[in-house]
Amino acid sequence: MRRSVLAALFVSAFAASAQAATVDLMSPENEGNVVEFQVFAVTVPALLPGQCTVTAMVDRVWQGDAYRYGQPLLLSVPCAEYGLISAKAWFDGFTPVNARTLEKSSHGIARITDKGQLIWQTGFTRQYGQWGMVAGYRVLDLRMLPVHPS
Repeated sequence: MRRSVLAALFVSAFAASAQAATVDLMSPENEGNVVEFQVFAVTVPALLPGQCTVTAMVDRVWQGDAYRYGQPLLLSVPCAEYGLISAKAWFDGFTPVNARTLEKSSHGIARITDKGQLIWQTGFTRQYGQWGMVAGYRVLDLRMLPVHPS
């Protein structure tokens, strides 16, 4: 019982801190940048849930002008030991990326501000090639994606 209460407190604290660290840009002129990238390294914090650090390089810029091909990226991604969908963000908020999935990934896409903060909530319906809509951070390794689209 005490473990479940402590876990609930950690999850609540994590959700509050992750929401504060995300950006909600709901106007068409503030859609942010959508970048696809190759993941080089992932640092997982000692205690989960938390913020994983993803070191990557821009592979393709789908939207925005703050990033260029070949530019290094350093992203802070909410991560946890659990995850209902381990490699996809919900469009009405964030879902922590499963930390082990994130560690094994080599390819991702994200909607980010000019300063590199993840933008999780968006009312935009633009499609980005085969990847569809993008909010927050998504792992794109085909071997890790769900068999059936959600």
